[in-house]
Amino acid sequence: MEKRVFELVNKRAVENKTKFHTGGEAMERKGFTLIELMIVIAIIIILAAIAIPNYLRMTERAKVSAIESDMKAIGTALEAYNTDWTAYPNNNGTATWGLCEGELLGFDGNKLPDGSSLPNGLTSPTAANLNKAPNKTVTGENAPISYIKPEALLAFETKVGTTTNTNNKIEYTSDGGTYILTVTTKIGSKTYTFTMTPGGQITVSST
Repeated sequence: MEKRVFELVNKRAVENKTKFHTGGEAMERKGFTLIELMIVIAIIIILAAIAIPNYLRMTERAKVSAIESDMKAIGTALEAYNTDWTAYPNNNGTATWGLCEGELLGFDGNKLPDGSSLPNGLTSPTAANLNKAPNKTVTGENAPISYIKPEALLAFETKVGTTTNTNNKIEYTSDGGTYILTVTTKIGSKTYTFTMTPGGQITVSST
């Protein structure tokens, strides 16, 4: 008799393993309650509100750093050019970004010093005024000389966004004795202005 009672109790327990009792009524639990789902959704929203702005700020800082790094490379090329020609790229006291590129590349208007053409997408360089044949540097080296790779300038212009947004600008001015390289570009919700002068000194501001 005791064995029979035990078997009945055990069977009943197995049948009710997914049930719980509230107010004396048996209810089967099949998933999350509405309150639990709302709590989970609220937690996800809070985490997203914290994570997304942090991610955007990190992305923004990375883009700023990348542009600064490219500008420093251009600054190094400008100093090397100045050492060879005792002047920064200019044409009778005036200059443009296109002329600056042409002088640093040794571009004659058709080809580069190695005989190749400009890479697709790099359309702004104009013909060099000084760094061209048959000119020679102060040390007697024959022009043209390549001070920077065209791919580096194309990557720089792509990061700044001059190829896709006319509001983004790269401006270069020089009288030969000094220069100012200014970059204006929109990153995220801000407009950044980068300014570089001789020695590779860069200042950054945003609005």
